[in-house]
Amino acid sequence: MSKILLIDDDPQVLNIFKQYLSKAGHTVTTACNGLQGMRLLARDSFDLIITDILMPECDGLELLRTLRTTPDRPRIIAISGGSSFISPMLLLDLAGKLQADKILPKPLDYETLTQAVWDTLATQCG
Repeated sequence: MSKILLIDDDPQVLNIFKQYLSKAGHTVTTACNGLQGMRLLARDSFDLIITDILMPECDGLELLRTLRTTPDRPRIIAISGGSSFISPMLLLDLAGKLQADKILPKPLDYETLTQAVWDTLATQCG
């Protein structure tokens, strides 16, 4: 199956999404922030990145900004639940402008996440 890099600062989200994606047959590597994710990307290749937007040290928007000019970059799904001062829709709109391949609001259930992964990976092949 596909190699996925999952980046989120919430350990519970990482655990649940890793379980979802592993159950669907993917190999999942996790990172707790964008900086750690960038380090993993420098050492390994992935078919897909799923990244939260609001995170410490290097957020998902910075990750998208950095990767959008990278040749042969992996496909990217941006996710966000927003915060008390920023709506998730505003963050997801910014992610779209930074060329995320798919944008999704949190919370996500198993079917929504796995379907988004299949759809995003299918566009890479097709």
